[in-house]
Amino acid sequence: MYVNLGFIRTMYIAALLVLVSAVGASVNNTDVPGGASRMAWMKSLLDHHKWMEFLDNGTLTLSQECEQDLRVYLTGLFDGQVWASKIFDASGQYSPNVLFGNEYWLGSLNACKDLQLTEYYPITPPFATTFYVAKINLTVDNEHLPQSRLMLVGECVPASCDARSMTMLLGAAEVAATEHAAVTGLGASFSTVNVRPVPGGYDLFADPKLHILGTVLIVVGVLMFFASLYEGYLERKYRIAVESRDLELAHNDTNHKQPANNNVAQADGKAADNGERDLRRETCGVWSEVLLSFSILSNGRTILSTDTPNDGALTCLHGMRFMSVIWVIMVHTYLTIFYVADNKTMRVITERNFWYQSVGNASYCVDTFFVISGILVTILFLRTEDKKNKNESQQDKQDINKNLNGFSNSALSISVISQQSFKEDLLDKPKSSVYTFAELFAMVKSFLILFTYRVVRLTPAYGFVIGLNEIALRYTHDRSVFEPAIFDHITCDQYWWRNLLYINNLYPQREMCMVWSWYMANDTQFYVVGIILLLISVKHPKFAMISLGLLMVSSWATTIYISVWHQYKARIQEPFEMFDPLYDKPWSRIGPYLVGMVVGWYLHKSKCQAKLPYWVVFVGWPVALGIIGSLIFSMVDGYFEVWPTAFYISVGHTAWGVAVAWVAISCCSGYGGLVNSALSYRGLLPLSRLTYCAYLVHPTIMMYTSFLLDGPYHMQNSTVLAIYAGYAVMAFLASFAISLAFEAPAVRLLKIISGTPRSKKSQ
Repeated sequence: MYVNLGFIRTMYIAALLVLVSAVGASVNNTDVPGGASRMAWMKSLLDHHKWMEFLDNGTLTLSQECEQDLRVYLTGLFDGQVWASKIFDASGQYSPNVLFGNEYWLGSLNACKDLQLTEYYPITPPFATTFYVAKINLTVDNEHLPQSRLMLVGECVPASCDARSMTMLLGAAEVAATEHAAVTGLGASFSTVNVRPVPGGYDLFADPKLHILGTVLIVVGVLMFFASLYEGYLERKYRIAVESRDLELAHNDTNHKQPANNNVAQADGKAADNGERDLRRETCGVWSEVLLSFSILSNGRTILSTDTPNDGALTCLHGMRFMSVIWVIMVHTYLTIFYVADNKTMRVITERNFWYQSVGNASYCVDTFFVISGILVTILFLRTEDKKNKNESQQDKQDINKNLNGFSNSALSISVISQQSFKEDLLDKPKSSVYTFAELFAMVKSFLILFTYRVVRLTPAYGFVIGLNEIALRYTHDRSVFEPAIFDHITCDQYWWRNLLYINNLYPQREMCMVWSWYMANDTQFYVVGIILLLISVKHPKFAMISLGLLMVSSWATTIYISVWHQYKARIQEPFEMFDPLYDKPWSRIGPYLVGMVVGWYLHKSKCQAKLPYWVVFVGWPVALGIIGSLIFSMVDGYFEVWPTAFYISVGHTAWGVAVAWVAISCCSGYGGLVNSALSYRGLLPLSRLTYCAYLVHPTIMMYTSFLLDGPYHMQNSTVLAIYAGYAVMAFLASFAISLAFEAPAVRLLKIISGTPRSKKSQ
């Protein structure tokens, strides 16, 4: 028999190749589709379809009810039951943008709740479901994820499974993923850090602090209601009396028909109209005025008034303060969105943008507040001194109180001095150059009165927001699928007293309640320094001015030393890197406040009518704008070296204060042009009065609304700007409510306590 050797050889080689291919396929076959694909490995990590295998292995010690419900769920999932598909769909799986900064595979908490509603869906799970958020540490090779990534993963599972059961299931998934990665040759793994139920065990209505806060709100609300009714009654009664008087005068004029008398009556009526054009009711007794301090009618009119104060020269400060607050809100909006975005690398792209420096270097906007505070405290003090020395009439004294009325109700960190109560202690100029015991006692007394006045005025609204913030953050942490980086539910519970003593900026950031309240502490500490210098200046003005200069130079030197000691390099990406050593410390931030005090002295001495040569104006504006532009946009490369950083963060804050000082002097003295017209726009007056409470409450609104989202944002600059506009509106609406309830009544009660005579007009 003839045998074709060529054919046999060919068949032998073919069989051998098939055998090799089969062996290779069995060796390299894994449950991870895609072979060595890192993306396929990540997509398979949390697949519920693998859980049945984990249950069948018998290695999990789950409760009997949990295991039974899981088997029912997984069987329904394999069989295509819609309720099981909804559970799978509500759980976190691989989501795109992992390599673009996505840290959230959250699924949907709301979907997990909704699928159980029998009144809306004919087919629901045969068991209750619950939601867990697991934090896992994901590691892939250096090219894909250069660093381990902490991911948050949502899991919708039967309610019979507790956090321990979920940890065991994820542990089994860890082992399987590690084995698959090893077989495929991937340097990848993941580990479970913790598992928590969402929502947690916090009972809002059982929180005693909510009871306290609610009681305060009820009491204040009742006072506001009855005060408003009472004031409405008094205004109606007064209006009827005025109308009756006018009718009687008109009747008398008609009967007598004497031109001379008519002229006199018209003149008297015109004078009365000019003197009492805002008169709404008669002055009441002390206790009635105490109640009326809570009236929504008069307090609302005062806050929302667009009437320009008699001393219109300082109205530009309203616009400066409002612009600074909305700048702060914009910065905090970006930081909040960065945290909950599923494309965090978009932050890196955004930070490369030249204009983003207006966000990264926005710490200077707070220096504007310090300048304004220094200006107003100094002007108020010096005007009080002049009134004592000149012994002017009572009407002029009332005019001074009205001159800065726009700043008296709710300016950021502005303490209003009641001249009529405190002038006796403040302004007795001694003839000797050495302080006597009586003079020292008078200075200490004046200082304590002024400081107490400020604290009592600012603290009611501040304390309310602290309590509101703690409760809101505790509720948010309990119900958030995210992990907020702010732990005010812990820090405010332990360290709230530091805030009320205005010393919270002297402690580490991790122990701070309401981190953004560092400004309140700094401004109060600067106020203490400023009042001491002003009290000294009554007798020793040169010594006070020299002390001010030494304070400023020592602030620069201290800041430079600390910055160089830490080898700090300022970076646009990390504006708060040196928060504890430098950012919030008074010795680093006092420069602008001292500049403001000098400006206040100059404006007072020139009576806001400084005559500046045109060449000074011509040079001053470009220099001021150049300073502002260079401080914000000079970090072109995204960072500074050590020594440039030291000068940038030390002298830079004072330089910003000097630039803002030029704007204030120019606008107040008539050289502001369109800038002054914009900053002094009457529509900004109500918003300016709301800046204090808006600053306090806006981060709470941001955290509450952002961290209670069902899933992350997909960040785009256009979206951020839209969200920013919403946050700004919400902040000022909340500020109006808080100002009505706490700040405005505190101001009016202080006037009653200090003995300031109330004008007949209801502001």
